[in-house]
Amino acid sequence: MNMTTSCSSSSSSSSSSSSPRLFATKSQIYKAPLLSFSTPKRRRSRPRRNRKSNGSTFDLNDGNVLTISTSSSAGAEDQSLSLTLDVHRISALATSRFQLFLDSGKDAFSDLQTLIALDDNRRIVVSCRKSTMQFVGGVVLLGFVFGVAIRVLVKLGSAFKGNFQGKPKLVVRRDRSLGGKEVVVAVDNSRSSSSSIAPGQVSRSNSVPTNLKLRAQNNLPKWWPTSLPSQSLEVDREDYQREANKIVRAIVDNRTSGKDITDNDIIQLRRVCRISGVQVSIEPANTRDSFYRTSVDFVLNACSRAPWDSSSVEICSEDAREFIAGLAENIGLAKIDAARMVCAAVAARTRSWFLQAWALEIQGKQSESVAELSKICLIHRIFPPEEYSAEMEMVARGLEKLMKLEERQSLLKTFVGMCCSEESQRSAAEALGLVHS
Repeated sequence: MNMTTSCSSSSSSSSSSSSPRLFATKSQIYKAPLLSFSTPKRRRSRPRRNRKSNGSTFDLNDGNVLTISTSSSAGAEDQSLSLTLDVHRISALATSRFQLFLDSGKDAFSDLQTLIALDDNRRIVVSCRKSTMQFVGGVVLLGFVFGVAIRVLVKLGSAFKGNFQGKPKLVVRRDRSLGGKEVVVAVDNSRSSSSSIAPGQVSRSNSVPTNLKLRAQNNLPKWWPTSLPSQSLEVDREDYQREANKIVRAIVDNRTSGKDITDNDIIQLRRVCRISGVQVSIEPANTRDSFYRTSVDFVLNACSRAPWDSSSVEICSEDAREFIAGLAENIGLAKIDAARMVCAAVAARTRSWFLQAWALEIQGKQSESVAELSKICLIHRIFPPEEYSAEMEMVARGLEKLMKLEERQSLLKTFVGMCCSEESQRSAAEALGLVHS
């Protein structure tokens, strides 16, 4: 029995060692022993940021460029926050990025040089690398963002500056060029400036509103005729219209060929339009304005040749004022524009005659100097400038630079002695800059 059993056990052991084992029980699974230097993987727990303990520290390091740490000392309730910025690291990083950008630019430039090529089959081939397209797109996008950022910063800066500026104080003075109206001449932003102003000036500035605006005068001068006399004659308007158009064509042709407008053309056009009541159109507008300025000079020349004590001057049996106003209506020129041209021409003549009168005074030609001043008296009587007019203001500024105060006072004294019109004396004083408001 014993022998049989040992034989069977030895045979079974030999058979098991010779043939592979296909199945294994759970108790036979091999497990490697845990060594001292191998540890099982565990999930990392997030550091607690708000840990209240003596001497606790929390560090956040971003690639050795930015370090943020919080710590609380013993016996202190509030934590301290420290931020460390490595400038050298940033400089090195920026330099490397910039060098990378330059290298990308050089590669893109060299690639764009061979953007268009011709192959062996004589076909045009357009090809570039993907990195080149990315570089070009990045440059365009960066430029757009940079431009928008600059625009936003400029707007924010202007808004920020406007919010910190206080309400300005307006300095008001009377302007003779606007009929003596009070206008804003300066802006005073200092709050303590009122203490340095004279009491009279303070009371004067406080008596006017602060929202004054400079407005241009669009009123016609007083000498402009309110209505023009109408002709009661019954004439063939078509024939007169053709005649007026013929005169206009001749004027335009003369201007085109470089010829001057004659006095006869002005007189004939006004006569035809006044008799029939027709109107003409002179194109372009520059030619029309030039024609009217020439007409104004013709009228002023006619007035200057009249006796200086004349109360009115007639041109072709028509008053000079009605002649020049009617001519503006005949050619379709606005009344306010025509009046401005007349006032400007009167101012130019006034300045020229004053200078000529003083030149003759220096030469000892007293009678001729008085004759020049008499022309001013006559012109200012027929076309009187408005009080505190802008034209006389400009004349005064020009004469103040060319003549001394004593010289201008001497001319005004001579002018007052020979011209009895108070209105002409007032306008002459304004032209010489001897009227102080």
